[in-house]
Amino acid sequence: MSGTYVTDITHYLDEVGELSAELPSPARKLASFLILLIDAVTKKLPIRDDVTGTRCRTINCTGSIVASLLSPEEEIVWQCPKCGHHGVIRNWQGTKWDGHSDRSRIQ
Repeated sequence: MSGTYVTDITHYLDEVGELSAELPSPARKLASFLILLIDAVTKKLPIRDDVTGTRCRTINCTGSIVASLLSPEEEIVWQCPKCGHHGVIRNWQGTKWDGHSDRSRIQ
C-alpha cells in the first residue's frame, strides 16, 4: 500500500500566493503535482471519482489520479486506482489554481 498525503497547500506558497522559491526540490515536485490536481479538479466542480488526467507520482506507476470534490467548502480527495497512492488537499480555495471561482486570491 502506498502512502497517504494530507496536505495544506498554503504551506507551499509564499506571501503572494505563488509556489515558494525556497522549497527544496522534493517539496517543489510534490507541490507541483498537487497544483495540477487543484487546477484539474476545481474546474469540474462538483465531481466524484473523476479521472483527472494527472499521472500518479509513484515511481513506476502508470496510473491516472482519480479525484472527488462535491462542494467548494470540502477538501479535494484523490487516489491512484492502480497503486493505491492517495491523499487530501486542504485550503485550496482562493489559490491561483482554484478554477471554481474568481474570488480574491491569497494575498
